[in-house]
Amino acid sequence: MSRIEEISAVKRHTWLRLLAVLFAFTLVAAACGDDDDDGESTDDTTEEDGGEDEGEEGDESDEGAEDEGGEEGAAGVDGGELIWIHEQEPPDLHLNDPNNNLSITSWLVQGMWESLWGVAGDTTFFPELLADEPEVTDNGDDTYTIDMVLRDGLTWSDGEPLTAEDVEFTFNVVMETDDAGEFVYLIGDRTGWDQITDFTVNSDTEFSVTFDGFYSGYKALWSGSMSVMPSHAFGEGAGAAEVNEALREWQGADGTLPSSGPLLFGEWERGVSMTFNRNDSYHGSVSPDVENTGVAHVDTVVVSFATDTDTEIQALKAGEAHVIFSQPQTDFGAELATDEMFTVASLAGPVYEHWGFNLLNPHLAKPEVREAIAYALDKEQVVTALYEPLFGDLLPTAGLGNTYWMSNQPDYEDHQTEYAGANVDAAREALEAAGYVDEGGVYTHPEDGALSLRVGTTGGNALRELQQELIQAQLGEAGIEITIDNVPGGAYFSERPFSEQAVAAATTQGAEGDPTIWDITQFAWVGGPWPGGNTAAYRTGSGNNPYAYANPAFDELATECDATVDEAERAACYNEADTLVTQLTDDGQGLVVVPLTQKPSFYAYNNELLAGAAVSPDANDAGPLVNVVDYQFAE
Repeated sequence: MSRIEEISAVKRHTWLRLLAVLFAFTLVAAACGDDDDDGESTDDTTEEDGGEDEGEEGDESDEGAEDEGGEEGAAGVDGGELIWIHEQEPPDLHLNDPNNNLSITSWLVQGMWESLWGVAGDTTFFPELLADEPEVTDNGDDTYTIDMVLRDGLTWSDGEPLTAEDVEFTFNVVMETDDAGEFVYLIGDRTGWDQITDFTVNSDTEFSVTFDGFYSGYKALWSGSMSVMPSHAFGEGAGAAEVNEALREWQGADGTLPSSGPLLFGEWERGVSMTFNRNDSYHGSVSPDVENTGVAHVDTVVVSFATDTDTEIQALKAGEAHVIFSQPQTDFGAELATDEMFTVASLAGPVYEHWGFNLLNPHLAKPEVREAIAYALDKEQVVTALYEPLFGDLLPTAGLGNTYWMSNQPDYEDHQTEYAGANVDAAREALEAAGYVDEGGVYTHPEDGALSLRVGTTGGNALRELQQELIQAQLGEAGIEITIDNVPGGAYFSERPFSEQAVAAATTQGAEGDPTIWDITQFAWVGGPWPGGNTAAYRTGSGNNPYAYANPAFDELATECDATVDEAERAACYNEADTLVTQLTDDGQGLVVVPLTQKPSFYAYNNELLAGAAVSPDANDAGPLVNVVDYQFAE
């Protein structure tokens, strides 16, 4: 059995089972309180891919597989056009631009540019462009130096060697400032970068980076979303401004930007598809997930953009697309997960769905209200009703109880076991302790009125909308009225929790902006192997913290975690930090979020047309093209 077959041991569920589950859900929803929802039901336009295109057979020579690094005796042929269908098209390819921080952009760029560290399917870092793990030296003066060595034989697709000077160029681009002292390169956060006090190139393959203190996230600085850039490709004397411009259309001073990864940028027909060609100069992958350590088997990869789930499904069933790696939708469970033509190979990566609270709301500011919601919400019912039909037993039925560590990581601890299952009595007791009185099935506060809260998400995503309705029914049993307030697609974020006025209110504790734009938000945070990246969602004043959570004790502890050298102590520290936001603390703070479950992308491939498929790590730093070398057509 191949690695992809081992990973894809996902139970197939019948359509009748899905119907039964959803019918049971409908009964639950209908049995509770008010149903005055104004949530919309539009076509899915959330976070990832889509489309359709024509498949094309290429060179069927078995010799080609050996010459190009394919595994001898592989059950397939080289050549052909692989079509990945996806529901979202990026606005441009400047991944680090805060206005374009989409997973799809990251997944596309990773097929072309590699990083010092890659991300494996088990959500761990591995040296990608580096020859080995680096040496970290405590200099004895509170500074730490990391000595790194690149792999031998690294090249760009245009024949230029990839050297330590390219790594230095990338660092200089990120940290370049203009005459006014403002950073030029478009990136949302320079935490960690701003701790680097020295970058020294020692040879073509050797370089040293010195930090002003130990920073445990140093690998994350140089992983998928921050690839090494080709210093020669932007023009003589080019800097951050030229890089910003070039990345949008992937065009440098001399044309198409060269690649260090297995794919070359081809063409982009906006609104239709994006095409990539094989990099025949590729130096090979060292990912622990790949079987083929040479160039890709397929000639071409087409990412075909579709705007609705039905188009994706029909293209896959007609053989007009071969792979889907997409936001999970309920229809995928009925149409694809149960079809023997497709192998479901999703991984439980560091992407988690959550309900987050706006602490500036007068109801949600009360710890008893947040705790009542946690008591009334039944994660197990959410997982079994909505996620099992898609992913089988990939996810724990108890749901998720941590935001720093995921359930399949060794350091995971469930910090919300107190709220396991639906405990309506405990929810009501908490509300009554805060002075609420049940009036006609909805609790009311003498000063703040009826406990009626809005929840919003990316409208048009059927799975998320069903999730809202299911939790709405659960909370209604406890006298908490939930109104659904969605905005279609990705516009939800810019209009609700991350709108200019909402962010201003969150970062100033309501002194500026508008704190009333949203009450409860439902979306997925995308993490990675380094848990410290999650801190930005909770740090006081952070633009990534929409909840208005401000706790100096948390800020201090999170900073301490990042600077902890011992791995076991650091893991425990992050767990402690998580308890401050997922549990109610003695001073009434905390319980800012209720993590629901990990949310894998739905990854499936046509096992009749493909002899082999790639392991696709499910993270912002890794996706379906990072191991594209392993896709191969059947004879």
